[in-house]
Amino acid sequence: MSTATGTPLAYLERFAEAGGPVERILLLALPLVIGRSETAGHTIYSSKVSREHASIVLVNNAFAVRDLGSTNGTYVNGQRITEHRLQDGDIIHIAHVEFAFHRPEAIVRDPVATTDVDVELTQLLRADRPESVIRGTRLLQELIADRACEILYQPIVRLGDRSVVAYEALCRGRHPELSRDPVTLLRLAEQCGVVIELCQMLAQMAVTGSHKLPRGAKLFVNLHAQEIVSPGLADSLAVLRALSSDDHPVVLEIPETSVTDLATMLETRRIFGSLGFEFAYDDFGAGQGHLMELTELPPDYLKIDKSMIDGIESAKSRQDMVGALIQVMKGLGVRVIAEGIETEPVAAICLALGCDFGQGYLFGRPA
Repeated sequence: MSTATGTPLAYLERFAEAGGPVERILLLALPLVIGRSETAGHTIYSSKVSREHASIVLVNNAFAVRDLGSTNGTYVNGQRITEHRLQDGDIIHIAHVEFAFHRPEAIVRDPVATTDVDVELTQLLRADRPESVIRGTRLLQELIADRACEILYQPIVRLGDRSVVAYEALCRGRHPELSRDPVTLLRLAEQCGVVIELCQMLAQMAVTGSHKLPRGAKLFVNLHAQEIVSPGLADSLAVLRALSSDDHPVVLEIPETSVTDLATMLETRRIFGSLGFEFAYDDFGAGQGHLMELTELPPDYLKIDKSMIDGIESAKSRQDMVGALIQVMKGLGVRVIAEGIETEPVAAICLALGCDFGQGYLFGRPA
């Protein structure tokens, strides 16, 4: 698909950081520079973003994202890149800002459009109208009914001897009209009001599929923030408990950003304990870092976010901060997992700082 000038049509969706509508950025004038500068094609107001951080370019009629020598790096689907050819559904991270890349493969002609480019722009600019939400809901309900997802398992290892002690369950979509990327699916499910239903289905698939894992390995299963405050939490977890096996004890991962209300978390922890579930705070350091809640309601596990671990071998101040956090957690009896470990030097630093466990591509990809 291309515009009248021959440029293929695509767009970025920038997800709001605190709710609100998704911002859509049409990729018509390339290269599109993204950075802190007021003269950038798209400006991000953050000290973590370089003045000219990254750009979207066209290479051999294909879209690519190119890092412009930024200080903190550009990431696609969690991997730091120099240049990456983009596929529909790819997730680009620049500092704390997340973009989804989309290149639609089919359009429906609008009766008021007069040219091909008018047709395509009309479709994109009207993609957030109610009919689109209705269609998205229908497709997600099809995905849930057909269980059109696959569950992948990524190992979590003991850093001292690299033995596998657990696996985190991750998903990929398999609906022909929806993205495979789990972040994109969850964003759509949030907009369509079916995120709890989707996450409950994925958790059940993860537990029932865990029989293929080595006996005794724990299974880490993610809960969505909306599930935690849902009045049906206890009932849905009771179903999950009935499906689970003592061969693979379940650890429930809750987003660190959802840990804001001590009273709610006390009740949530009571529900977890009554059903025999351990729990983990996930992605610690990616949000506000709720240290007070951590000390008053310590979890069984704390997962330190990749953003705090990546590049730690050359960041002494970050080593000091992470090391101090680990010691506080150990004093509370919390086991610490470092996420996003991709190299031996990073693994060695995490072990030296007292981290118990590690997760990342160094030890195994989701499979």
